[in-house]
Amino acid sequence: MKRTVRTSAALLLAAAATTGALVAGAGTASAAGCANSLVHTFTTGRSGVNRNECDLTSYEQNDILLRSGDRDSQVYYYCSPGQFAHGEQAVNLWFRHRA
Repeated sequence: MKRTVRTSAALLLAAAATTGALVAGAGTASAAGCANSLVHTFTTGRSGVNRNECDLTSYEQNDILLRSGDRDSQVYYYCSPGQFAHGEQAVNLWFRHRA
């Protein structure tokens, strides 16, 4: 019974890894011709505060892009973890745009 459970778990993990690789490959292919520019790094408080401020700013900037009328679906702002120092996680705001 334990062997069957281990085998099933291994097969599920292999399938998940394959699916993840396919998704990552598709993302890479669709990202051709795009670049990411660092806009700002939030290091103004605790890790959670940095994340919240970055998220709020990305929402505001993406809303401006939406209202501009000629929105390119490949162009947007997003947040990602930055450097970790002194118990605080910085958060980076990036702008993804056509290269």
